[in-house]
Amino acid sequence: MRTRVPIIALALMGTLVVMFVLLSAESNDRINQPVNHQVGITKEGLNVRPTIRRAKVRTRASVNSAALINIPRLRLRVKIGSNLAKGPAWWPVTGRPGGGDTVAVAGHRTTYTRPFYWLERLRPGDSIYIRWQGRVHAYRTSGRRILSAKNLHIADARGHELLLLSACTPRGSARQRIVVYAWPEAQGTR
Repeated sequence: MRTRVPIIALALMGTLVVMFVLLSAESNDRINQPVNHQVGITKEGLNVRPTIRRAKVRTRASVNSAALINIPRLRLRVKIGSNLAKGPAWWPVTGRPGGGDTVAVAGHRTTYTRPFYWLERLRPGDSIYIRWQGRVHAYRTSGRRILSAKNLHIADARGHELLLLSACTPRGSARQRIVVYAWPEAQGTR
């Protein structure tokens, strides 16, 4: 009998905690919605009607929405998507421009739309622009490296924003990767 009482008490406490969390989350949803009051003057007097608007929620579609990359030296201006067969694509699980993380974009050199065919022509100091969610993020190339295709940690987080453009090299081979590194210019947008 002694061991049953603490177990029942703990079960009741747990139930109360879960109910409190669920109820407070429901009430917070109503609190966080912006309220606009429409005010009108009628013959009867002042008329105030509150209207509630739903807040914008970032969906997967908005996070993975198409971006535009512009590399003046290569005369390249194409969309960045999520399918390499259709052009440059974001690396999965990497950051996006302006987020402070490693931003990685891959593209083919000889197949499909071959957007990065001339990637080796980029020099330190060249500009790269990415339009992402209505803002233009400017980068300056700092260099490039040829790495083994077995190196799976090219786009690991570094604790700061860095743009990586990668493609297979030499042309026609998947043996290695050419990786171009670029730093954000200014934190402001253009």
